[in-house]
Amino acid sequence: MKFSIFLCLCLCLAFHAFPQKYVKVWSDEFNSPGLPDSTKWDFLNQKGYNDEREYYTQRESKNAWIQDTTLIIELRKEAYLTANYTSAMLVSKYKGDWLYGKFEIRAKVPGGSGSWPAIWMMPTNDEYGGWPNSGEVDIMEYIGVNPNNLYFTTHYQGITGTHSQSGTYTSAILQPYNKFVTFTLVWTPAKLEWYADGKLYHSYAKTADDPKIWPYNKMFYMILNLAYGGWGGALDDTKLPKKFYVDYVRVYQLQESAGPFSLHIEPANGGTVEVSPKMDTYPEGTKVTVTATPNENYEFDKWLYVGSANPIAIEVNKDMTLIPLFKKKNELVLNGDFTLGLTNWNHLYFQDASTMAAAPSVVDGVYVMNVTKPGTANWHICDQQSDLSIEKGYTYLVSFDAKADNPGTMDNYISKNHDDYGTYYSTVKTITKDMQHFSWTFKMLQASDPKCRFGFGFGRFTGNVYLDNISVQKQIIAGISQLPVSVDAFELYPNPASDFLEITNQSTKTLNPTINLCNLQGQNICNLLMNKPIAAGQHIHINLKEFKLVNGSYLVTISTPERSITRKLIINRN
Repeated sequence: MKFSIFLCLCLCLAFHAFPQKYVKVWSDEFNSPGLPDSTKWDFLNQKGYNDEREYYTQRESKNAWIQDTTLIIELRKEAYLTANYTSAMLVSKYKGDWLYGKFEIRAKVPGGSGSWPAIWMMPTNDEYGGWPNSGEVDIMEYIGVNPNNLYFTTHYQGITGTHSQSGTYTSAILQPYNKFVTFTLVWTPAKLEWYADGKLYHSYAKTADDPKIWPYNKMFYMILNLAYGGWGGALDDTKLPKKFYVDYVRVYQLQESAGPFSLHIEPANGGTVEVSPKMDTYPEGTKVTVTATPNENYEFDKWLYVGSANPIAIEVNKDMTLIPLFKKKNELVLNGDFTLGLTNWNHLYFQDASTMAAAPSVVDGVYVMNVTKPGTANWHICDQQSDLSIEKGYTYLVSFDAKADNPGTMDNYISKNHDDYGTYYSTVKTITKDMQHFSWTFKMLQASDPKCRFGFGFGRFTGNVYLDNISVQKQIIAGISQLPVSVDAFELYPNPASDFLEITNQSTKTLNPTINLCNLQGQNICNLLMNKPIAAGQHIHINLKEFKLVNGSYLVTISTPERSITRKLIINRN
């Protein structure tokens, strides 16, 4: 009995000897004038969501800049691509990603109907499926149509399997558009809590180990943006331009122990890492410099989930792990050998998530897509990487290894990740039970695009499909003036089309085009023509009824060995 009391006393003393505390693990104080820090933030470059009217530009100083130690995101009225307004969306994905913590952001919202600034978080990898299955956390939203309200919300799948949310709003902070407010999210394994200027306004607690109601046990990244329209209300251009001010972003996490602390560097292919000072353990507050040096023919990409500064300065306040990423020079695909699991993958697309199901995993360093409920076309189920930069005039070498438990055909494509989502390149490969190596080149003859998607269409498979050693590598620059323009000579008639389509070669020589029909997402639906010669002046007749196409807009990609173009085709059957 005395021993038990003594042991209990010792445990209590040990517990009180280490009061857990939050320590800063990531921040941006916006102290350096100019564009936002590219080692911490990337820009989303596309049209806004949710019936918004803005186009988010790519690193444009007119839409996002730092001035007087404050980030300013500006919404402007100006024609840009498919929109009449421009703004900016900053994302920390793969440069700032966290599982649990305290997130503190001091910001001032813009007033006026139509404005919709937000500070929010999305899952790094959609491990429970696309939105809302893997969750969304809105640290703060403001909609100008309700000028005195601040909103705090989380979205998840819900028991019904469609969409649920938990949230509230407050009007207690008068005229938030005239003052800076400190917004705080506290995220633990048990609950989410929203604060504004230190006051708790909303909480959402975990009630079961069910991702339908608690998908918040995976990593999330942060987003800062200013939208216009949609839920923001009616547009009021008289108040433009609008400015969203962010004073700082600070992220804290709990210490796991009282210290001293460890700093672990994950081994990586393609380079070496030097730590200074190098110690077995570090007293709290030790400042450390970590430098990545790539091997020959490699380049450093980033410290996964932390940032891309190199060297990077760290203050060791808790046990830490750094994951250096190196890639081959001119390599566009990250983690194509799957040494980092599904990192940069698992960005799934389902044509109909209610009737189709598939899940990716990595087994023994090989990507495995398990299709349990297939679609009726390859593009109905896809996985892809985004933000590949494809440059005009360059040749790219595409390669991967693949096999399938049940043989079938698989799409491989590179397309826009914005606007009409048109395809730059698409092909169909026959996948057998034996692992095969596929390799070919394509040349980019359209305007350079820094926001492309590269992916695979698994929609007709059942069972497992295996991929490995995926690569898209920039090769050599081509002389643009020497590129043939023959592919422009093809005419499509009629457009809109009904039951047939005529394709005419208007050039002065025989051409051998491959013609694919894609949906507006850029996924291949069918091959209309495969490398068939068409003499000068000749036209071919394609019976569209054979493909059982529904009315709507499609993309026709016409490719020759030298060039590829995409044109929109409307099918309208009476």
